[in-house]
Amino acid sequence: MERPVRPIEIIIEITGKCRLACPYCTRQSRKEVPLKDIKATLDEAASLGIKVIRITGGEPLLHPDIQTILAYAKMKKFAVILNTAAEDISPALMKAIITNVDAVLVSLQGHNEKSHRAYTRSKLSFLNKIKNIFLLKAYVPNVWIATVITPGVLQCFTQFIPLIKKINPAAWILLRPINGLNRDIKKMGIPFYRALTLKIMKARQRNINTFIANPIPLCIAGDLRIGLEAFFGAKFDNGHVRIVRSSQGFYKPSYFLETNLGNSIKTAWDHPFLRELDRTDFLPNLCQQCPVLDTCRGGYRSMPPHTRQTALAEDPLFCPVIAQKALSKPYLKHPRP
Repeated sequence: MERPVRPIEIIIEITGKCRLACPYCTRQSRKEVPLKDIKATLDEAASLGIKVIRITGGEPLLHPDIQTILAYAKMKKFAVILNTAAEDISPALMKAIITNVDAVLVSLQGHNEKSHRAYTRSKLSFLNKIKNIFLLKAYVPNVWIATVITPGVLQCFTQFIPLIKKINPAAWILLRPINGLNRDIKKMGIPFYRALTLKIMKARQRNINTFIANPIPLCIAGDLRIGLEAFFGAKFDNGHVRIVRSSQGFYKPSYFLETNLGNSIKTAWDHPFLRELDRTDFLPNLCQQCPVLDTCRGGYRSMPPHTRQTALAEDPLFCPVIAQKALSKPYLKHPRP
C-alpha cells in the first residue's frame, strides 16, 4: 500500500494504571510515563508535522499531569483525542478536557449498573459515568462510545440500543477483543460475528452509526457490501497510518502488536517491519482476487501470532468457503454512509 510520508496520528499510552478490571484487557504494565517524556513525544510529533494526537492508557485521567499534558498538546496545535472510561472527572479536570480536547472516546461496557459492574468490576457509580458522558457531549465537538465485543454484548445488544440512542454519539464503535488465550474469545468465531453483523445492520437502519472498528475480514459477512458497511477494515490500523508510543517507552505498530519499532517517531516510521505489515502477498489467493482488499487487508495482524507465531498470516476468522461465497456475489463499490 502507499504509506503516508508521516503518521496521520500518534497514540500515546501515558499510563498503564486503571481503576477497572476488564477480563479482556491486555494491559501489560502499570507504568506511568514521566511528563518530560510525553512532552518530548509531542515536540517530535509537532516537528514532523503530525496533526493528530491520541492520549490513552490504562486510564489517562489517572496520570497526575493529565491537565498539563492536554494543555501542552493543544498549545502545540494538535487535534487532541482522549480515550477514557469517564468514570471520575473532577470539575477542574472536566474544564481541562473541554478546553483542550477535540474528540473523546468513552468506553462503555454495560447498558446499566449491573452489566457495567459485572464486566468492569467498577466501584464507581454508573449513573455518574453517564452524566459525565452527557457533559462531555455538551461541550466536546465529537464524542464516540466504544464497546469491546463479548458474548454478553451480543446477548444484550438490543438492551444497549435505547442508551446509545439517548447518548446519540458520533459513532458507537465496537472493538474486537485481542487475547488469544481467553476462552470466550476462542468461542467468538465466524457464526458469532455473523450474528453480530445482523444486529449491527439493524442498528444502522435505525440511524445508529455503529460498526466494528478494528480489523476483521470483510468477507465473513458473506457479502462484501455488508462487510464494507458493518466493518471498518484494516486500512487505518496495523501500523499503516498511525503508530503507538507504549507506556514502556518504545513505539509499536498498534495497541496489540508489541513489536519494538524504536524510541523515536522517525525511527519507528522507517522501521522495516512496518513495510512488512503493508504487504498482502502472503494472504490466500482469494484475498488477492478481492475488490476490497485495500480496505480489508486480510484482517488483524495482531491475531495470527496467537496461533501462527507470525503477524504475516491470514486472520483466524478467514474462511475460504465463506470468502468464495462473498466473492461470487455482485459487488459495486460505494462509499461508507
